[in-house]
Amino acid sequence: MRVGLVCLMVAGCNPDLPPATPDAGFDDVSLDPSNTTGFQFQTPVFDVPQGTEIQDCYFTNMPDLNHGQDYFVDHIRIGTNPGSHHMNMFRVKTIVNLGTPAQGDFVHGVNGQGECFKSGNWGDWPLIANSQVSSVTDPYLDWRLPAGVAYRFSPGERVMVQTHYVNASTQVTPYRGKVAIDLYRSALANPIEMGTLFATEQNIRICQSNPNPTFHGTCAFTSQGVTIAAANGHFHSRGVDFQIFEWDGTSVTQPPLADMFYESKTWNDPPMKLYQPSDGWAIPQNGGIWWNCEYRWVAPDPTAGGCDAVNARDPMHGTDCCYTFGPIVETSEHCNVFLYYYPKVDAGDIACF
Repeated sequence: MRVGLVCLMVAGCNPDLPPATPDAGFDDVSLDPSNTTGFQFQTPVFDVPQGTEIQDCYFTNMPDLNHGQDYFVDHIRIGTNPGSHHMNMFRVKTIVNLGTPAQGDFVHGVNGQGECFKSGNWGDWPLIANSQVSSVTDPYLDWRLPAGVAYRFSPGERVMVQTHYVNASTQVTPYRGKVAIDLYRSALANPIEMGTLFATEQNIRICQSNPNPTFHGTCAFTSQGVTIAAANGHFHSRGVDFQIFEWDGTSVTQPPLADMFYESKTWNDPPMKLYQPSDGWAIPQNGGIWWNCEYRWVAPDPTAGGCDAVNARDPMHGTDCCYTFGPIVETSEHCNVFLYYYPKVDAGDIACF
């Protein structure tokens, strides 16, 4: 197993990364040297060989930035070397099959093998941030939260950073993998707390005999209304249109197009829609979101196992070359929504169907 290196950085810590030859024409993403009072984390640089998907889980603890008291973050900067399929950051809750992760722990996964590929291991872990930015010209997501809104963190709180790099037929990693994260401490004393929702629609089948299906999911906020601060959708290379709508919480038909507040038609570079208070999308109590994932079946790469590899992942043991829910970009599909909203509500006050 490749040894991983993580670094929790506060006010000037500078980790020693393993030796690596720089890639011609691209400088690896890096931390912000001006972030001297916040949280900083970066992975080592690592190779992603042709024909592989690497998904790694890095664990670390939030630092003590406020003399043992909680503190707030209102600015996030995430850098990802090109080739990143996703980068997700979660708060650690129920431990399933990832050991007993503590500061500096690292779980490696390759081509679907390993506990870091099994989403049930973090089924109740609240999302902190995600990035699907993977551009050579601008590999950073730099987000200042809406005015008066911030995340709350506690000293020593455990978090997990998950990286997924692909170098295969549907997506390539032209250089090396690396992720760098800056969380900037807020000067606000009593901000509105940011909440997040990471939801998936797992009952999907994109089959050779049904090549253009659309699937949907819904979630409702049952305790109070909220305002949408940001939204992001995620599917794999069969995805052609990802839409998120305001939903009334009861209808069983798709909301009208006028209620759509997010759309992505680029699976490998989905936009991150960021709102400010002046244009944030308000969701009333008992209302919520409805999201669609539209797909187009394409024949799988024969060098990656073709339909035999796709059928092998089908939980229904079908023979119709059906892409089903799973983490492998080459042979499975996703229908995931990332939603950021305020004020934060308890997880039990969000009902997803």
